[in-house]
Amino acid sequence: MERHSIEAELRTKTGKGAARQIRRSGLIPGVVYGRGNDPRAIKVDPQNIEKLLLSNAIFDLTFVGEDGKEDEAVVIIKDYQKDVIKRNLLHVDFQFISMDEKITVSVPMHLEGEAAGVRDGGVLQQLLREIEIDALPAEIPEEITIDISELEVGESLSVADLELPEGIDLVTGSDEVIVTVVTPTELIEEDEEEEEEEFLEPEVIGEEDEEDEEGEEGADEPEPWE
Repeated sequence: MERHSIEAELRTKTGKGAARQIRRSGLIPGVVYGRGNDPRAIKVDPQNIEKLLLSNAIFDLTFVGEDGKEDEAVVIIKDYQKDVIKRNLLHVDFQFISMDEKITVSVPMHLEGEAAGVRDGGVLQQLLREIEIDALPAEIPEEITIDISELEVGESLSVADLELPEGIDLVTGSDEVIVTVVTPTELIEEDEEEEEEEFLEPEVIGEEDEEDEEGEEGADEPEPWE
């Protein structure tokens, strides 16, 4: 697994106003938490992490305080937020980890080969694109590969068919289907069923439901901590 070194400035001001000011300076707000540690509010350069958001990369993070004092920790990216239109990074959550303790992460699936059923006119459907595993940070694979070359029409491969390296434990249910080969007819029937569900007549909402909605309309919506 890749390992990178980055710096993060500790920050004392939180909230939307402080977050906007941080972004105007070219940085983004973030937080580091986990393993029983007190959360630390930080600001980081998004260019140092944007290309690694989906990689389960390990970071040697150096905290730099206002007094210039430094502290170090090993972390991974746990979550992040992007602008829905511009797609630029707005906020990042890091998680403290230990290199000798297993953590739960999502790893992408990679299909290898061409299914025999596809050569016979079937259509390949990938239903699961990533799985959750427990592993030591240094042993997290970049992807999990499954050979589909012998998959015939009407057959499927599930999580139970995966051969994982020693020391890696599955979190995703073993009965979850990863990939299947169906006939074109089955695919058309599925699409028609979905279209029928979309055009179902909406249920009429009674006066009692309307009163409930009016009562909830004025409720305050919680704001995310930035």
